[in-house]
Amino acid sequence: MKRRSYLRTAGVGAAALLAGCSAEPVDTETDPATDTSTDTATGTSVGTTEGTPTLRVGTYTSFIDAPSTSPGEWVKEQFEAEHDATLEWFAPDGGIDYFLQRRNQGVTVDTDLFAGLTPENMVRADDNLEDGDSLFDAVDPSAISNADHIVDDYQFDPQGRAFPMGAAYISLVYNQNMLDERGVSGPETFEDLTTDDYSDALLIPNPQNSETGLEFLFWTINEYGEDGYLDYWQRLLDNGARILEGWGAAYGAYSEGEAPAVVSYSTDQVFADMSGADMAEHQIGFLNGEGYAYLEAMARFSDTDRPELAESFMSFMLRPEIQAEVAQRNVALPAVDNAELPESFDELTPEPETVVSFDYDRLSGNVDTWLDEWSRQVASQ
Repeated sequence: MKRRSYLRTAGVGAAALLAGCSAEPVDTETDPATDTSTDTATGTSVGTTEGTPTLRVGTYTSFIDAPSTSPGEWVKEQFEAEHDATLEWFAPDGGIDYFLQRRNQGVTVDTDLFAGLTPENMVRADDNLEDGDSLFDAVDPSAISNADHIVDDYQFDPQGRAFPMGAAYISLVYNQNMLDERGVSGPETFEDLTTDDYSDALLIPNPQNSETGLEFLFWTINEYGEDGYLDYWQRLLDNGARILEGWGAAYGAYSEGEAPAVVSYSTDQVFADMSGADMAEHQIGFLNGEGYAYLEAMARFSDTDRPELAESFMSFMLRPEIQAEVAQRNVALPAVDNAELPESFDELTPEPETVVSFDYDRLSGNVDTWLDEWSRQVASQ
């Protein structure tokens, strides 16, 4: 995978890059296309302004309401300042499965675009719909500004429906202060995590509820094969690894000192630096020198009645200065190679020697199978 796919600017923050830009930013989280703010079991919504078109964008909760930092509010205000439209965020419980269920029930998804789509999201949606049907439609790249600067290795949809918007690497984050008490350094291999030195040391987000945990599962399949990964997970559990409900629960427990290591992201030090944290508590561990590529994209729902406005949003999100700001607010890597970021960002986002990633064909037909196998053997304990 191509390295350092963005430009660096010494001593200039992304906010400063927006000086002179006609757009200004803000946001809110939002739900369905309603005219009043609601808080429902399926998501969060924000009111809209009558007389202007509304673009409803599905996403994941932390993009608009993270306990640390999130870009949603900023993106909303910036987009609305430039366009005669209201941006309404919608973060349903169940994520992409919410939209998939509605499509299978023959009900409109009532949303125009999804931001934060992963390769496994796309594959699972395709695998669980009738042949010829798709939640998303293809978009002509020539209609999307700056699309030619998307990092090639971040592209994952062979049908041209998904436009990458950000990336990171799944890795370990570990607390060296806690490991010092054990007299050990950070784990370097998958096998290290099964040894006495790292007993009761690892927190893992549940792959059933978390993209982070699911991609860690893929990473172990890459390492041990389909015949060996379940045995590896058993050895992790036998050594005291704990599986928590999701990434938030796992990272929260890690932050409280419940264990010295957690499956998380290689960009962790970006936020740690923002908050003035002790960097010894935010060390990055690439097992076997590897990191699993976490990719996020935007895709337009095939039944939207605002296709042009959805394209305008995609173009907006891929502009270099927007990519730079969102990367820092979302604690992720930009998806384009011409976003300018401060040198400090580069220093806080290490990259693995080897990038692991399952492409669309490798995931197709396998995601549900692997997860079901894992659930039967691991989650049932």
